[in-house]
Amino acid sequence: MIKKLLGKFRGTSENNRIVIVNIIGAMAVKGLALVISLFTMPAYMRFFGDETALGLWFTVVSVLNWILNFDLGIGNGLRNHLTESLAKKDYSEAKKYLSSAYVSVGAICLFLSVTLFVVFGFVNWNAVFSISADIVSPKAMLWSVRIVFIGIILQMFFKLITSVLYAIQKSSLNNFLHLCATAATLAAVSIIPSADNDTNMIIMAIVHSVTSILPFVIASVVIFSGKTLRKVLPSIRCFSKSHTKAVLSLGGMFLVIQLAYMVIMNTNEYLISFLSSNKDVVDYQIYHRLFALGSTVFALMLTPIWSAVTKAIAERNVSWVKSLYKKLLLISVGVCACEFLLVPFLQFAVNLWLGDEAIPVNSTYGLIFAALGSALIISSVFSNIANGLGKLKVQLICFVSGAFIKPLLAWGAVALIGSWIGVIIANIICILIYCIIQPLWLHKYFRKEEDKSVSIFK
Repeated sequence: MIKKLLGKFRGTSENNRIVIVNIIGAMAVKGLALVISLFTMPAYMRFFGDETALGLWFTVVSVLNWILNFDLGIGNGLRNHLTESLAKKDYSEAKKYLSSAYVSVGAICLFLSVTLFVVFGFVNWNAVFSISADIVSPKAMLWSVRIVFIGIILQMFFKLITSVLYAIQKSSLNNFLHLCATAATLAAVSIIPSADNDTNMIIMAIVHSVTSILPFVIASVVIFSGKTLRKVLPSIRCFSKSHTKAVLSLGGMFLVIQLAYMVIMNTNEYLISFLSSNKDVVDYQIYHRLFALGSTVFALMLTPIWSAVTKAIAERNVSWVKSLYKKLLLISVGVCACEFLLVPFLQFAVNLWLGDEAIPVNSTYGLIFAALGSALIISSVFSNIANGLGKLKVQLICFVSGAFIKPLLAWGAVALIGSWIGVIIANIICILIYCIIQPLWLHKYFRKEEDKSVSIFK
């Protein structure tokens, strides 16, 4: 049986082999990361010992992570252009794209570091995060924010290596980097003794910054030391305005989409703390981490898809892309079913996971989170195919529209229902807009490409 499977694997197309290898690698690595992350939540709860302070920590990291989107979409623009250049073995162009991307992101990081580090000193962070000075002092809040900020700025620069890994069809290695960061965080939280809230916030800020940056630094050194990529090692001398413009042109659209999607998905903690309380952020995290398992696992399968589609389009292999699209949709339906199958066992899962720290679960909330997970699973199929094609207009319109209506929907839903779950309902509505429109566009695109093929054949 194993010989037959190996025979089929060797007999499949190169694009299929690349996708399969990266999916298996991603599943193995990320599967272990998910197991580690499940232990991280109880470790956090033991370390802080105060749910309000823990909710504050989650909110601070979530909000400051928005800064990662200020790379002007350069990482995503580089990903597509670099994939095309390497597929054509044009190493000169690849070096120019890489050099232009690193110099541009470096300049952005330097500007943000100098400007915001000083500006942060004039902000009342206790008011921003709705936290009493009796729980965390203003001085501790300021330095926690500054430390996390510097860590995120450095991460923005070194994280460009992930675009390189995607371009060389080694997407599973990106998951390994996240595994290292998650494992290091868990080890630190488990070993370091807990103190008062002020000290805990600053310690976690340092731990988060170091564990987030180090894997990308090591990966950058290793990857650019290889025989092939040594040829395209970034250099200031190879910086090119035209290549920067090309990366920014595509990356600019990615940036707007990222910012809009960030407003839809990454503002949940802040909106819950603002419209309800910081303590409810912890409840949200518990539901979110359990129901995010399905969408996270599915996202692992999709990790190599984006760049594989870009490579296939560069090779004019549209039929392969369409076949892959149909298969992914079929698989997504099965994963969505698993989201809802978790609901009846939700309390058992929470009890097993958190033990004495377990919360009483609400089955209705579980169904709502399952619906959100399903919407994210299906939308990820559409977005990965569209990103690979470089066709971003539908995402741009849908996510920007969703970003504008999300805060209003969340406010109205929370006021109407009287619970923080209204924020999640607002999420579902925003994502569904995209899930309705994008497949209609993709159907039209593939039909148009088929008509072109028929005309050429005739």
